[in-house]
Amino acid sequence: MIFFTIEFACCLLVFLVLYWGVLKLFGLEAQNICLLFFNYAIIAWINPYFALVVFVYTIVIYIFSLLIFEFDSVLAFTCCVGIVLLNLCFFKYFHAIKDSFDIFIGLFGFSGKQIDIIFPLGLSFYTFASVTYLHSVLKGNIPQEFFFLACYLSFFPTFISGPIMRSQYFFSQLYSNRELKYISLIITLILLGITKKIFIANYLQIYSEPILQNPSTYSSVSLLLGIYAYSVQLYCDFSGYVNLVSAFALMIGFRLPSNFNMPYMARNIKDFWARWHISLSTFIRDYIYIPLGGNRKGFFLAQVFVLISFGLSGIWHGNTWNFLIWGLLHGLAIIFVNILRFYDIKIKLPYISSIITFHFVTFAWVFFVFTDISDSFLYIQSLVNNTSMQVSNFEWECLIACMFCFLIYPYMKHTIKLSCLVLDSIPLLLQPLLVAFLVCVIIGLSANGIPNFIYAGF
Repeated sequence: MIFFTIEFACCLLVFLVLYWGVLKLFGLEAQNICLLFFNYAIIAWINPYFALVVFVYTIVIYIFSLLIFEFDSVLAFTCCVGIVLLNLCFFKYFHAIKDSFDIFIGLFGFSGKQIDIIFPLGLSFYTFASVTYLHSVLKGNIPQEFFFLACYLSFFPTFISGPIMRSQYFFSQLYSNRELKYISLIITLILLGITKKIFIANYLQIYSEPILQNPSTYSSVSLLLGIYAYSVQLYCDFSGYVNLVSAFALMIGFRLPSNFNMPYMARNIKDFWARWHISLSTFIRDYIYIPLGGNRKGFFLAQVFVLISFGLSGIWHGNTWNFLIWGLLHGLAIIFVNILRFYDIKIKLPYISSIITFHFVTFAWVFFVFTDISDSFLYIQSLVNNTSMQVSNFEWECLIACMFCFLIYPYMKHTIKLSCLVLDSIPLLLQPLLVAFLVCVIIGLSANGIPNFIYAGF
């Protein structure tokens, strides 16, 4: 993963010196030019093809924004967004439809046997970002100059896996004079991100992977621990990524939107989606659910729109039945909560409701972690049937540890704030030494190898 390489750290350090030096010498415009060059340098470093794709994509979005502004019509916006989404679908689902594609072009005398494509890194997230931009133009905002739009769509902290940053939120910061501050917060976020990803998530993956890959040979307790581990792994992997890129953004004077807020403390599934991948859930609400009709067309249709929205969310994550089922499960759970509220049925179980919600979310991950639906059902079948298998003392200890972690989890809410206060109490000259020491300890204790972030695949 590029963020954990010495080369990236050195490049980032050189860039930061130039970035803030250019501001003092030449002003904000030169600083933004410096940012654009670094954005594309990072993307091209990963793969020059990705840089070319995002550049061509930016040209298309720029032209679309001019068309929408010129015609000032919902039809123009709908057509442009439709083309943008078709582009996403083509790349995302190409391998799923390749056989049909080969047959189709064969009708014209061509062979598709040698045709293959690489899914461009970050395509989903800069596609969503471009939709928010085109929508802002439809609402009357003047189209951005090409240079500013290119900065937005290639913004390196959010390029790979988000969070989805709304266009106006980004441009308001791009046009403003920025300062390098919140040093303690930057350090805390980096340490937290590294700890979550290369220490917690990696070890949990090492533990859960063999269990999930061969569930029929493990006891029900082991299977339960395996999916618990995956649930926490996914959270630490993704929130750790967000911690890191939020720190990178602060280094260059930007603030990213909040993307996680203690999701496993959620009281119900609706509350969960107000805490988990917030930038995606609000995007679904504003650009799928509300345009479909939202709650303006009555209670029954509103629930249909909820199901459609989450079904589409599932399909976006992957092109198998598993992801559709995962999305629909969440949609049905939200409908259940809405029905309770509609009939004013109040169930007051504050702590137990969080436990129930966590287990529902964890159960739904069974359809998220596997690519084949038969694997998900094999896991569920093994979980039910393998209750008589022997359980080791270690597994019982792990189960007790899980319960303990769930009890202390709510008290971790202020971890970042408290860490910043501790850092502020340490002399400034000693802070780099402390950080270097902690990073070495974390890396030294971590497992070998650093897998890619899970959401980079979406």
